[in-house]
Amino acid sequence: MLYLDHAATSPVRPEVLEAMGPYLSGVYGNPSSHHTAGEAAAGALDDARARVARILGMRAGDVVFTAGGTEANNLAVKGIVLAALEAGRSHLVISPIEHESILESADHLRRFHAVEVTLLPVDARGRIAPDDLTAAIRDDTALVSIGHANNEIGTIQDATALASVTRAARVPLHLDAVQSAGWLGLRDLGADAVSIAGHKLGTPK
Repeated sequence: MLYLDHAATSPVRPEVLEAMGPYLSGVYGNPSSHHTAGEAAAGALDDARARVARILGMRAGDVVFTAGGTEANNLAVKGIVLAALEAGRSHLVISPIEHESILESADHLRRFHAVEVTLLPVDARGRIAPDDLTAAIRDDTALVSIGHANNEIGTIQDATALASVTRAARVPLHLDAVQSAGWLGLRDLGADAVSIAGHKLGTPK
């Protein structure tokens, strides 16, 4: 079979299987347990966080492992916005061409938490203009969530330019990098939160 659907999911890389082998067969303790097996598993997670952090240029303590891209997007969008509600910020900015996990998270926040959602315009190629983002941000904006590379039309947003806008406005920027991680550089883009899915890069689903 000639497999041409790596953008949806990729086969597990041999080096990943080799690295995971000890934790699937021998070091299988609960990392929250206070015994030798649990502490060994916790050490492995700490090491994995540190490795991811080094690649992305961030702090290991800021790396959160989830089940995949959908869960990561839900955690970022809902988590950041719900935390901001206490400070009176109840406005979310996204675009209409985001992944369904972003669109559904935004709809959930609108329906159940009275969050106002602004959809940014995109041009014929799916690009977001920094000026349009500037115009959309308000004093009560809690988050801007943008897909770095679109999963359907392949558009790559100018994340650095968009981050300059959000940074100037002191509004967090979440970058859905599920489709771009492994192909495009993610360091120094200026995002405050980034979602990545390992199964696009050769890890298990």
